[in-house]
Amino acid sequence: MRFKAPSEITRDYKSFKRFLVILETTAAYGFHDLAEHIHPLKKRLWQEHVLTGKSRPENLRMLFEELGPTFVKLGQILSTRPDLITPEYARELSKLTEKVSPFPVEKARETIRAELGKDPEEIFREFSPEPLAAASIGQVHAATLMDGSAVVVKVRRPGVDALIATDLEIMLYIARKLENFNESLARLRPVRIVEEFAYSLRRELNYQFEAANLLRFTRNMAGSEGLVIPRLYLEYTSMRVLTMERLFGDSATKVLTEEEVRRKYDLPRIAELGVNSLLAQIFEYGFFHADPHPGNIFLLEGNRFAFIDFGMMGRVSEEERQDFVKIIDYMLRGQISLMTDTALRMTISGRFTGSRLELERDVGDLVDENINLPLDKLSVSHILEELMEMFSKYELSLKPNLYMMFKALITIEHLGRTFNPQLRIVEMVKPFVQKLKMRALNPVPYVRRFFDTLGENITSLQNLPQALRNIGGKLERGDLTLRVEHHRLNDIEETLYVTGERMSRSLLISALLIGSALIIVAKIPPFWGEIPVIGTLGFCISGLLSIAVLLDDYRKRKLFLRERLRRKRLEEEKKNR
Repeated sequence: MRFKAPSEITRDYKSFKRFLVILETTAAYGFHDLAEHIHPLKKRLWQEHVLTGKSRPENLRMLFEELGPTFVKLGQILSTRPDLITPEYARELSKLTEKVSPFPVEKARETIRAELGKDPEEIFREFSPEPLAAASIGQVHAATLMDGSAVVVKVRRPGVDALIATDLEIMLYIARKLENFNESLARLRPVRIVEEFAYSLRRELNYQFEAANLLRFTRNMAGSEGLVIPRLYLEYTSMRVLTMERLFGDSATKVLTEEEVRRKYDLPRIAELGVNSLLAQIFEYGFFHADPHPGNIFLLEGNRFAFIDFGMMGRVSEEERQDFVKIIDYMLRGQISLMTDTALRMTISGRFTGSRLELERDVGDLVDENINLPLDKLSVSHILEELMEMFSKYELSLKPNLYMMFKALITIEHLGRTFNPQLRIVEMVKPFVQKLKMRALNPVPYVRRFFDTLGENITSLQNLPQALRNIGGKLERGDLTLRVEHHRLNDIEETLYVTGERMSRSLLISALLIGSALIIVAKIPPFWGEIPVIGTLGFCISGLLSIAVLLDDYRKRKLFLRERLRRKRLEEEKKNR
């Protein structure tokens, strides 16, 4: 699926009709200034329909609700990004809900038949005509396989892919217009937001991605204490149909609202197991359930639990996990400057309003607020929320995948503390922090990476003799022509000598620099505080050598220019004679 160009949108009747509906609705909810900027040809129409009596955040929420599922989903995502929008807009957009009716069961049967090549009666002993749940993208039916296995079948809503594709194209067109509307909107980088949203929504439309996520989750987390992972029936899964084991239990939402259901479970125990599971997903594997809200967590008999809906999964690299660990570690030790450096690495650089000194001051306030708290009062979610507010203040955007990690941790901690107010999440994080710190000290991955790169360089060196032979062959055949404008061989010899000298010195300094970097990254002792002494000394020596080489080059350059000027004068004198 590709985005249409603006001209294509205006030429396509259906797209342009939807485009006008979006703009008319936008104007009707009080955003006529935006509508006029996007499409000024309808200026009078935009100014005729203006709602009053509501705030702009309220109007925006109602606008998204009226425009349908694509805009509702965008609003739901924006509501969780306090680093991108103001708290007023975030609070209002958090009220968005998908108001969709289920589609007829016959349509679901048609989709199953088209995707799996069999009638539902050939696959399922029973297939419930009434859906268990209905959403904008698909709905879920209970069913029973021929062997008696209870399953749920997720079926994509007919025609939703075409509607979403059109809406995404129009969204991107509008986003490009909005970036030129005013500075505050440009800061939000709406084009990037829409592109990221489109990427995630396209994956959500294809149930094969969710199936792949579930398989990977199963490989990583199989055997985890208390965790039940639903079985995927791959033979009954396709792009528009997903079949998986049905779990019988109570959603965390139901547990939170019904006292009778709460008494069935050991909630403090489940809270500990659930939080520990998400921490393992993040810090052990870097692949985690990115939307662990109460509706996506089931409590099962025997104080077990399960995550459902694997459409939204997050990924974080080893380096990003290490940075998160450093944030917590530096905060607990009061290392404000180092914490600031690490926090900045977690962002996509924006304009960075303010100064480094001001940012460090705010980080210091965050450290002072939390460093002396007892562990049962220390909240990871509070720390992360404060960090995101800080990023928003300085117009810095958190990396999208790190934001997903932050959001997952905030959500699971809030749920865990609801089940067990005494939950000591920082204490639970500590073992994972220690493991990551030990992995950082292990030089094997760095050495392996070095040798991987070395292998590529060796391959290039192996090809060098052949390249030289090719040049030699051209020289023998007379196919290689050298155009020399200066005939003083002594100068050429001198130049080659100087060039070779420079290359050897540069290689020596580079080797020293790389070796020092490896020592620092691997954190090889001895240390001065937290700084590896040998690696730092190597950096200093390479810096001094670089300065010396530059000064020497400068001196030699001056001598060369002086000599060239002298020779030029001699040549002119000879000509004049």
